[in-house]
Amino acid sequence: MTRQPGPVITETQRKDWGDFVVWDNRRGRPAAVSRDMVGKNFKARSAARLDGGVTVTLADGSTIECRTVFDLTREMLDGSYTPADVEKLTWAPAQAVRDLAREIAKAKGATSFACGMGPNQYFNSDLKDRAVFLVAALTANIGKIGGNVGSYAGNYRASFFNGLPQYIAENPFDIELDPSKPARPKSYFKAESVHYFNHGDTILRQGKTILTGKTHMPTPTKSICVSNSNSLIGNAKGHYDTVMNVLPRVEFIGLNEWWWTASCEYSDVVFPVDSWAEFKYPDMTISVTNPFLYVFPATPLPRIHNTRSDMDVAAGITRAMGKLINDPRCDDYWRFVEQGGVRPYIQRILDHSNATRGYKIEDLEAKAADGVPAILQTRTYPKIGAWEQGNEDKPYYTKTGRLEFYREEPEFMDSGENLVVHREPIDSTFYEPNVIVARPHPLLRPKKPEDYGVPSSDVSGDARQARHVVLSVDEVLASSHPLRHEGYDYIFHTPKYRHGAHTTPVDTDIVAMWFGPFGDPYRTDPRMPFLTEGYVDINPLDARAMGIEDGDYVYVDADPHDRPFRGWQKRPEDYKIARLLVRARYYPGTPRGVTRMWHNMYGSTYGSVRGAKENKNGLAKSPATGYQSLFRGGSHQSCTRGWLKPTWMTDSLYVKGLMGQKITRGFVPDVHCPTGAPREAFVKFEKAEAGGMGGRGLWKPAKMGLRPGYENETLKKFIAGAFAVKA
Repeated sequence: MTRQPGPVITETQRKDWGDFVVWDNRRGRPAAVSRDMVGKNFKARSAARLDGGVTVTLADGSTIECRTVFDLTREMLDGSYTPADVEKLTWAPAQAVRDLAREIAKAKGATSFACGMGPNQYFNSDLKDRAVFLVAALTANIGKIGGNVGSYAGNYRASFFNGLPQYIAENPFDIELDPSKPARPKSYFKAESVHYFNHGDTILRQGKTILTGKTHMPTPTKSICVSNSNSLIGNAKGHYDTVMNVLPRVEFIGLNEWWWTASCEYSDVVFPVDSWAEFKYPDMTISVTNPFLYVFPATPLPRIHNTRSDMDVAAGITRAMGKLINDPRCDDYWRFVEQGGVRPYIQRILDHSNATRGYKIEDLEAKAADGVPAILQTRTYPKIGAWEQGNEDKPYYTKTGRLEFYREEPEFMDSGENLVVHREPIDSTFYEPNVIVARPHPLLRPKKPEDYGVPSSDVSGDARQARHVVLSVDEVLASSHPLRHEGYDYIFHTPKYRHGAHTTPVDTDIVAMWFGPFGDPYRTDPRMPFLTEGYVDINPLDARAMGIEDGDYVYVDADPHDRPFRGWQKRPEDYKIARLLVRARYYPGTPRGVTRMWHNMYGSTYGSVRGAKENKNGLAKSPATGYQSLFRGGSHQSCTRGWLKPTWMTDSLYVKGLMGQKITRGFVPDVHCPTGAPREAFVKFEKAEAGGMGGRGLWKPAKMGLRPGYENETLKKFIAGAFAVKA
């Protein structure tokens, strides 16, 4: 596969796909088009019809009416998403929508759609991407330097190391012990998405219908061994439901970690492992956004604690098993960890990855030690996605060789997502959640809830995931979120902080102090769980309408049917651990009705809540483990939950494999599977305590006039720029 210059298609796939058809205007008849007939290789493109419909005579003499995908897509967009309707739903002025569209159209090949990772971590993120790519395709802004769609996730890196099977899938029954020879991969494991686990370790059903595809079907979790996970358990969406209802069914949890995170609190065994600065073996990685191959040379620095490499942990567990079963292959499988310092394994990956072949790990390591970077051998610097398709007329990794804006797979038709459509968020909306926003269209015929044996009136969290109800914009605006009649009025988002990944902004006290306005090294207010604490951003007008002052402590509650965990009503002591108690921060930068809480902070655990009661200084620090929470109760994950989207679990969608050039169908890790970061909820607020000392009066910075909504005269002058005088 490393020598294959383009997509690999089997004969069976070719027969299954066949050709697609355009209408040849010159000849007045349909014309077959193969997936290789792209760009300059599509000679009849000028004659291919884009608009309208035609009557086609079939082989048996009967006739059918046919329309182009372009024409059907335009009908959907013109009928359902006019600038006026978009303004009603999104608050973006209609004229601004028109102006932006015209600016993009003028900037052909020069408009960058920098989507980032954040917008992809919502339930309907794929629909956003399809719409973005449609605009980009119509304006020739794909695959160009300065004109492209860009996104980011660390997981994308695996595709550049398509030699990884040399290491992760070496045949354990045929181990190659010659370091100069390649391994003979044969996988004995089945990859699965981890994101069923925080969905109660369950699949998606609607009524009696199973909507998780067979290729995606997970195995009930018996044990968990995790490394390099960004606190997989501690930062899971629906964390408290996982802790209360899922972990008790798991027999063993082993965790490799640098810091003592909330994941450690619930693990049976924690293996302390080296930080990046302490690596005793070389390693390498890349970024998906720049052209460098990052190599970590083995460091001469002493370890700070008695830690080991992640690889030592894996090797040690395997060797221990080998002793139990008296199998020397368990030693042989990790031979080059100690005999060769893992370099033979790295070299095999380099040799079998398209973008790194030709490099020698010893050379890379020596140069890295001197600060000399290496370049990843991609076609462009920086990386330009779809460069070959946008500039060299090579086919995409699809059945048609083109970007496909109509999905013919049955799962997409059943979900009403065969066309480019908008759906309301699954939870963070003022209106009826997850409805398809559209006017009638001849190809928009999703399965109704009743088709699954579920009443349309069921708008519970679980039912929403596959509840395909179509409403026009005006009908959506006349609807409401089902929790609004219970006093829930606010959208709640949990993004990552832009200058920190996962918990890095709060791993050390000196950095955590600057994370927001509540840092105080003296902990003057003994209620503080740490020398800083978590907070939720609220528009000042919303906060005052609820009687909440800047710096007050508030309870934040999401859907009581499943959050903070299922069954909380019968477990009052556990509920105290999981219910979110946090400071309110006045933040004029968030729209009214929309609140925000950063993802990065350590949440409450049994140990931290116990510590706040038992520790003389009141720190929310576990007396048993030293785990330090930044909350008095709960965390940002008190309000989130896991969700499963039907169109992310299909067996029929063809996609590019994670590594190499194969086109495959169904589940592919990090390509076609559920995601686990839906950062959305719909919540209500309840004032718990005043922000002032002892729970009385205003929080001191607000009282001093140094906060939004409380500005004293000096602060007003500063905001107005009155202290800056032109000399």
